[in-house]
Amino acid sequence: MISDETVLEVRRSVDIVEVVSAYFPLKRRGANYWAPCPFHEEKTPSFSVHPEKQIFKCFGCGKAGSAVTFVMEYLKVDYPEAILVLAERAGIPVKYSGRSEGGPGRDELLKANEWAAGVFRSLLKQSPQAEPARQFLARRGVSDETAELFGLGYSMDSWDYLLDRGRRNGMSPELLAAAGLARKREGKEGHYDFFRGRVMFPIVDRTGRTVAFGARTLGDDQPKFINSPESKIFSKGRGFYGLHLAKEEWDKGRTAWVVEGYLDVVIPHQAGVRGLVATLGTALTRDHLKVLRRHVDKVVLVFDADAAGQKASERGLDLLLSEDLESFVAGLPEGLDPDDVVVRQGPGALREILDRPKEVFEFLMESLLAKHGDGTPAAKTRVVEEVLQRLVTVPGDVKREFLLQQLSRRFGVEERTLRGRLEVLRGAQPAEEEPPPAPEAPVPMLEEAARGLLSYAVAVPAVAGRVREAMPPERYPTEATRRVAEVAYGLLERTGKVDGADLMMLLREPDAAQVAAEVLRRDVDREGAERQVAGYLLKLDGAASRKESRERQARFRGASGAEQDDLLRQTMESRRRRPEDRGRMPGRS
Repeated sequence: MISDETVLEVRRSVDIVEVVSAYFPLKRRGANYWAPCPFHEEKTPSFSVHPEKQIFKCFGCGKAGSAVTFVMEYLKVDYPEAILVLAERAGIPVKYSGRSEGGPGRDELLKANEWAAGVFRSLLKQSPQAEPARQFLARRGVSDETAELFGLGYSMDSWDYLLDRGRRNGMSPELLAAAGLARKREGKEGHYDFFRGRVMFPIVDRTGRTVAFGARTLGDDQPKFINSPESKIFSKGRGFYGLHLAKEEWDKGRTAWVVEGYLDVVIPHQAGVRGLVATLGTALTRDHLKVLRRHVDKVVLVFDADAAGQKASERGLDLLLSEDLESFVAGLPEGLDPDDVVVRQGPGALREILDRPKEVFEFLMESLLAKHGDGTPAAKTRVVEEVLQRLVTVPGDVKREFLLQQLSRRFGVEERTLRGRLEVLRGAQPAEEEPPPAPEAPVPMLEEAARGLLSYAVAVPAVAGRVREAMPPERYPTEATRRVAEVAYGLLERTGKVDGADLMMLLREPDAAQVAAEVLRRDVDREGAERQVAGYLLKLDGAASRKESRERQARFRGASGAEQDDLLRQTMESRRRRPEDRGRMPGRS
């Protein structure tokens, strides 16, 4: 888990106004900032950002939280990913607490991969056995400076070279195996090197740490490329090659170009064509898009024109259509990859291709026409039907409506006809106009009292200790308020107070963060804090007493004479402990 130390350092280094403004503009109005809510469609801005309390709140849909909650909701990522996004923004190194179960922790795995990357780089530069690797890179046009920039290396054609080096440097075989650098022998004792006799391409995360490797064979071994196995620090389905070097270009144009091969990133970058990243031998995934959405507004898939590239493109198109991103496709000349275009035609030719992509929906229709043809009504019908099936997955009625109009113009079919067919595919009646957001549901009385109690614990340190002593987390009426109380009391124990912004950042659950945001927004009577806390406790104690009384009454009705006497004694004892308890005697109306 990401350590609380890192979370709180991130909290002190980021400002929620700056975080939200990085994704859409805010306008100041009084003490707060406002914008149309990004989480539901509206005409009048109801999304408010409170800079003093570092929270946001939408008065239309009710969503609320901190900077980390906003990133989670807007980028559709989980809590750790949101913290990583904010930590990267603030330039804060991420620390983790404890060791992961079942082996070395993240820091140890990262250290092992950084060490191995250094070994591979040194071998490429100095080892006589790496000469075939140096010749391969030279034939492909990779300069020594570029090889150094990307950290390219060579793995010895040996079963135990890296393992032996590791033992001498304090890296156990078990650690190297956990990092994906070695494997345990099947049915035998010991391990062997995972990478042997290959050109090594370090896979670096967005903060510059080596998390894995891609490796290309120099002979006839199959497969030609292999990647590190999945580990606690590496997932092929969410990683990119070249991400750390592409970010600077993305910051300028907010556009990412996604290619297929490692050298399709290396050679263009060397020629000055920047901003390209490669997937790691997998099709584009939804997790890939989560990563891209943190950095860019526009994604361009770059594929060659052969059958494999076309199939990969169509898979990516389905995914891009189902996401709320500007999406395009750049088609390469037949038989050429991006690095081939640079070598044979020059970087200007590749830049022209990248700068003139086709919008993804238009490209999809052309691809399907090429597949089915357009010479007959039946062929056109197949194309329209396949497009409509994809439109079902498109988020948002507005975007879907624009694409439907585009489809109507392209094939000359009335929008009404297409819309009817689309509704059939969606399994719904024709859509009606979306009703305005419903007002927030009233908070039940006990939940209201619990939130009021927490608001005083946060705002008035003098009463926080009393609140914690009188109202342990398990007594709060909902899971969300229980979680807020747990984190708040933990802060109180460590620091002597409950800092509201710290509380918000440490809450990993969106429901709890929303409750905490509502708690922080409350006005409190500081001078009358003792009286207010006593009143909230009285309500909650009374409710607890009434619940106990109802339970005793239920037990009383089914109890024997002796058991009834015991329940009566329990009731009297309860009344002596709580004079304010108005619970009725068991069996009395």
